[in-house]
Amino acid sequence: LAVLLRSDRGRHLVDSLRARGAGSASQVEVENTIHIDASPKEVYDAWADVENFPRFMSHVTEVRDLGHRRSHWAVRGPGGLEYAWNAVMTEQSRPDRLSWRSEPGSEIEQEGTVSFEPSRGGTLVTVRMRYAPPAGVLGHGIARMLGADPQRQMDDDLARMKSFIERGGSQYAAQQPAPDHSYLH
Repeated sequence: LAVLLRSDRGRHLVDSLRARGAGSASQVEVENTIHIDASPKEVYDAWADVENFPRFMSHVTEVRDLGHRRSHWAVRGPGGLEYAWNAVMTEQSRPDRLSWRSEPGSEIEQEGTVSFEPSRGGTLVTVRMRYAPPAGVLGHGIARMLGADPQRQMDDDLARMKSFIERGGSQYAAQQPAPDHSYLH
C-alpha cells in the first residue's frame, strides 16, 4: 500500500478522491497540553517563529514565512507523500494565544490554536488542531493502516519542542540549519 501511494498512480488516486470529496466530512481533531520550563513570552516567541517547526516536528519538511501573517508549509505524510499549503495567522496575542488556518483551496485544510498559560514557573501550552486528511475518510483510514497516529505524533512533536525550548534552541535556531528528520520516517 505504501509503494502504491508513493507512485504516480497512488498520488492520482488520492487527488481524484480529494476532487470528488470522498469522505470530505472527515475531520481529525487532536489536542494536547504540555508544561515547558520557560516563560510564556519565550514559548510564544519560539512557536510564533514558524521557520523553527522543521527542527522539532517530524513530518514538517519546510516552512517559509511569506510575510503579512502568511506562511508556506510542506509536510511528508503517510506513504511518503508530500503535501503543501499556505496558512494565515488569524490571531496573535503575545504571550497568550496564537491561531491559524489554511488558506482556501489548500491541499490540507486545517486550523488550530495554541494557548500559553503561566504555570509553576513555566508555561502550560495547550494545542488544539483540526484538519481534513487528503481523500477524507479513506485517506484517514489509509494513514492509520500505515501506522500514522495524529495524537501520538503531536505528543512526540511537543516533547521535542519542549526539549528545543528548554535547551535554548529558540535563541540560536536562526543561526543553524534545520536537522535532517528523514530517519524518523
